[in-house]
Amino acid sequence: SVQPILKAALNNGASVARMVLPPEPSAEFQSDMPDRVGAGAASEMYAGLDEPLLEISRQHSHIILTNLRRGRSLNLPSGTPTPTSLIAVEMRHENRFYGTLWVGYDQQRSFDEEESRFVSMLASEGALAVANARLYTSAEVGRQRVEAILNSTPEPVLVTDRQGRLLLYNPAAMNVTGLAEKMVIGQPIETVISQPELNQLFTQTRETHASREITLANGKVYYAVVSSVVVENQAVGKVCILRDITHFKELDAMKSDFVSTVSHDLRSPLTLVRGYTTMLQMVGDLSEQQKTYVQKIMTGVENMTRLVNNLLDLGRIEAGVGLQVEKVQINDLMERVFSGLQMQASQKQIQISLEPPSEDHPVVEADPALLQQALTNLVENAVKYTPQGGQIHIRAVMKPQTVEFLVRDTGIGIAPIDQPRLFEKFYRAAQREAYSQRGTGLGLAIVKSIAERHGGKVWLDSQLGKGSNFHLEIPLISPPAKKA
Repeated sequence: SVQPILKAALNNGASVARMVLPPEPSAEFQSDMPDRVGAGAASEMYAGLDEPLLEISRQHSHIILTNLRRGRSLNLPSGTPTPTSLIAVEMRHENRFYGTLWVGYDQQRSFDEEESRFVSMLASEGALAVANARLYTSAEVGRQRVEAILNSTPEPVLVTDRQGRLLLYNPAAMNVTGLAEKMVIGQPIETVISQPELNQLFTQTRETHASREITLANGKVYYAVVSSVVVENQAVGKVCILRDITHFKELDAMKSDFVSTVSHDLRSPLTLVRGYTTMLQMVGDLSEQQKTYVQKIMTGVENMTRLVNNLLDLGRIEAGVGLQVEKVQINDLMERVFSGLQMQASQKQIQISLEPPSEDHPVVEADPALLQQALTNLVENAVKYTPQGGQIHIRAVMKPQTVEFLVRDTGIGIAPIDQPRLFEKFYRAAQREAYSQRGTGLGLAIVKSIAERHGGKVWLDSQLGKGSNFHLEIPLISPPAKKA
């Protein structure tokens, strides 16, 4: 790009034409010396003028010297060879300084306006060429960096363009058996990927982020996250990251089997302990201290029984066994939950208010016992972690396809670090106030399982010291239950 410009500058009798570029401050163009390109028989001989002319051009757009050998206008070291006349013009594009183009003549020369415009035009062309070259180099460096990152990432990555065509993929994606028979750049992603659920994430998802578990034909389970690539508020494609969670799923299944087995085995001894404890008073009169001990035993047995029952309920819900779907009156459901917890709330002077749906006799297809249990767990949690004199509001909103229950409290709130794991089994928040309340850490896990078994979801938003909002959304038409 530069050589034709320099040759054009030599056409009117010049002995030298040179282009001087200052060092580029960005990481892609690190250099301590300016880049220099020259043409003409005397190009190398007059190269000593490059840096002085470059510095002067930063302040003056045009420099015209008709007789350098008479004056000392450039303050050059003694003995520096110079042409007789020269013209230097700044190279500027979109208000950015890119360097200097200067043309020298061995004969004395006067520069008219037309010749000055010609050199200025050449300088503009040179600035445009340099700008384009650096943009291309910057883009190429960025592309190489992205490629290096993708190649070194152990997790499979797929990138599509705005039209849903495969744009990039890394070697890890090629190693996933059953994901695609052949990766072809430029092909629509639905023709490349052989996994229907992953294709749905790419083609049907409108959200900025969407995720789901994907099970491949070889039994491997991946957690797929598809996110929109947004540039200047415009979606230009999507990126998908696959995380192999097969090992974690196996561990979770082993843990669930172990917990279920232990829970079943604990029921018999707990029943035995409770039975003999209640019979102690039949043997003879007990002292006050003995009665205290018996009461402590009974309290411990009841806590253990509650834990075992929760574990068994959770296992039954996750397995989908015994799910009895029928039409449930939402207003009646909310009233039953309210009545069941009103006394517990009154003891703490907590006010519970209901806001049923505005529709007449709204219904949802669900397992009434499980749905009531889920809503009860949320409200009971709110009562447990709301200080004396607080408020709890239960609301239901009918949507076109779902019903959303909202339980809002003025309780202690939940720290941001605890919120992502709050619905895990046995997880309890690390706050001192939370640990002061007794619990098994299974209540919210049961709510999540019930929601997922009905094809719904549960989530929360909370701030420390300002209370929490728990949302339970259930489809109006529930999916069919699994067979035992």
